[in-house]
Amino acid sequence: MSLGERLKQVLRKLELSQISLSKAIGISNVVINRYIKNKTTPDFNFLNKLASAYNVNINWLINGEGSIFVSENVKQIGDKQYYNMPVISAVSCGSPQEIESAEPEDFVLIDTHSLPGDFTNYFAFYASGDSMDPYIGNGDVVIVKHHDEWKNVDDRVCIVRVNGEITLKKVTVFSEGKEILLSPYNKEYSPILLNEDNIFDTRVIGIAIMAIKNL
Repeated sequence: MSLGERLKQVLRKLELSQISLSKAIGISNVVINRYIKNKTTPDFNFLNKLASAYNVNINWLINGEGSIFVSENVKQIGDKQYYNMPVISAVSCGSPQEIESAEPEDFVLIDTHSLPGDFTNYFAFYASGDSMDPYIGNGDVVIVKHHDEWKNVDDRVCIVRVNGEITLKKVTVFSEGKEILLSPYNKEYSPILLNEDNIFDTRVIGIAIMAIKNL
């Protein structure tokens, strides 16, 4: 995606026309149009006004890295940006709505380069128990990307709601999605087999992206 295409995406997200943006930030519509068509590169004045007026992430606009908009939770440390992600309790959170409304227990700084796309698509929680040892231990912070379909989760570690409880397991899909095996890494625990009898009462909440060790 070119810079011009990303700028058009910004306008769609903000529900602004080129003319409306031009009037709002005091930059000629002709100039903005040249940016969108990739005929010239945006100058500092335009980038600064866009960032100041609409919290547009200039790093994303120029390089396609990070999220479209800068969150108030993004902190600049040296030459890098970090997202101050809230860490919630997995025990009380089973749906995206519950996760979004959950009170954070702590915060963890995540390099924005390690989280592609919109930061709001992610959440973090403390792992509980040792069923995923040695890779994910008790108290480790797990970063999860929202995902509510069984598609594209084969061989991924996922957050799954089973019988009203949240569990972190590796997912293996069999029989064209008719059977799903939820496996722990710790061999002292037994895997959970989902089939046509119980799969409809179970759903995936997200895909684990990374784990931060509790040292």
